[in-house]
Amino acid sequence: MEIIDLTWAQLGIGFIIMLVPAYILWKYRTGLNKKLLTASVRMVLQLLFVGYYLQYLFEYDNPWINAAWIFVMVAVADFATIDRSDLKRKWTVILPIFGATFFGIIIIDLFFLEVVIQLPKLLAAQYTIPITGMVLGNCLRSNVIGINAFYYSLNEHQERYQFYLSCGATRSEAVHSFFSKALQKSANPTLASMATIGLVSLPGMMTGQILAGASPIIAIKYQIAIMMGILGSVTLTVFFMINKGSKTFFNSRKQLKM
Repeated sequence: MEIIDLTWAQLGIGFIIMLVPAYILWKYRTGLNKKLLTASVRMVLQLLFVGYYLQYLFEYDNPWINAAWIFVMVAVADFATIDRSDLKRKWTVILPIFGATFFGIIIIDLFFLEVVIQLPKLLAAQYTIPITGMVLGNCLRSNVIGINAFYYSLNEHQERYQFYLSCGATRSEAVHSFFSKALQKSANPTLASMATIGLVSLPGMMTGQILAGASPIIAIKYQIAIMMGILGSVTLTVFFMINKGSKTFFNSRKQLKM
């Protein structure tokens, strides 16, 4: 079946629906209308930029350029993680978080793209960029949840942490329970999605492939594979991020930095 294209006029008509939330937010004086306008403008500009850039990326399809774009995506996601977690933009924070995210993403990308799908061309843009974007988007959410759960739980229960240290525990042993809770909270959203996918929601990748004319069975196969990739990447990035990055939360005397 032929893909139905949207004209710019049709897309403009679609923005009429935005008047509904704008009116509700204005009527109840939420003060969010300015943010709604800003978010809408940023969404359009960012997606237009990415759309035209991806057109070039898909046509040129150079593995080095594709890898560089993944590098940029990871960097932007990491700065968003740091900002949403209220961490300071220090190199001692940025580098461990970037390394953990990049390492986790690359492992899953190479396994999923080269071993599972077995692309004829290394890091082919048509598959690499969309799949990395989906995985990275889920990692961003889980990274924020994981860091917040670890840092703020540890901050609220410093007495327990200090008690473990006074009993002779190492720093790693003293933070083990906090680490475990952070991993649990960060993985829960993905596990919940996996448990309800198909019945409660039709995810983006599957819907996109069906709209593009792919068989629903093919779309389902890809969706199952990508969900396994997302879970693997989420777990890896949060593990590396807290395990390596958490060292920056402490001073030389193993005290939590405020």
